[in-house]
Amino acid sequence: VALPPLPSGARLVLGESRPKVPGSSSSAVAGESHDTMMWSKLREYVALHERDDAGACGVGGEVWPAASALCEWLGNHSAEVCGSRILELGSGTGACGMYAAALGAASVLLTDGGPVELISLARANILRNRHLFRAGSSVKARRLRWEEHSPLPRDADLIIASDVWYRHADGAANAALARTLRELLDQPPKPRAIVAHEHRSREAPFDATLPRWDADDELLEAFAAAAREHGLRLEGLWSRRPRCHVRGSFRSWDADVSIVEVVR
Repeated sequence: VALPPLPSGARLVLGESRPKVPGSSSSAVAGESHDTMMWSKLREYVALHERDDAGACGVGGEVWPAASALCEWLGNHSAEVCGSRILELGSGTGACGMYAAALGAASVLLTDGGPVELISLARANILRNRHLFRAGSSVKARRLRWEEHSPLPRDADLIIASDVWYRHADGAANAALARTLRELLDQPPKPRAIVAHEHRSREAPFDATLPRWDADDELLEAFAAAAREHGLRLEGLWSRRPRCHVRGSFRSWDADVSIVEVVR
C-alpha cells in the first residue's frame, strides 16, 4: 500500500516484514504484460494466505490501507500536526507517526504491543526517514500492551491509530483499547484521538449507498459498544467508499475506509 507524498513531494521509505513464498517474485519482468504480472501477484498472495504465516512481525509488519488514509488526513491537517506531541497506538511499521514527524510534529512516540521484532522494524524505519523530520524533534518507538495496564505515555496533543479494532471476537482487546483511550483522553492537555478504520466486515456491495458512515459493520459496532461502556463515543469525520479501477483484464477497488474521532 502506497502512502501519499509529503507536501514537499518526498515520500517515506518504509521497511516491511512480509514472508516470501520460495521461488516467487512480484517484481516486474521486462516485456511482461500487466495481466501476466497480476496473475503472478495473485498466485503469490494465495500461496501466502494458504500458509497462514504473517512472519515474525505479524500483520503489523505491513502497511495497510487505513494507514494511508490516516496519513492523508494528517496531511490535510498539517497545521494541527506541526509542533504537536503525537502518540501512535498500534503503530506497526510506524508509517503514520513518522508521517506526522515529517509534517513537523515536535515529538512522536510509536507504540505497539506486538512482538519485539515489530518494535525493531519501527526503529529501523525511524532511522531510514530521520532526514525528513523536523530539526530537534524526538521520534521513538516502545512496546505498549493495552491489556497489561502499563503506565501510559503522558502529554500527547494528538493520539492516532489505524486498524486497531478489526478483531470483533476479541472482546477483551476492545475493552482494553477503550480503557486505554479513556485514560489518555482524561489526561491534560485533553488530546484528540483520531483513528482510521477499514470496513472489512461489510456485506453491502461496494457501490451501494449506505445510510450512515458506520452502517453494516459488525467490527466497528463491537468496538463502539466497548467504547460506550467506558464513556466514549465515535464521531465520523470522513469516509471513502471503494472506487473501481480497471486495467487490462483486472478490476480492483480501493479500500472502504473512515476517519473517526474518539470523544470522551
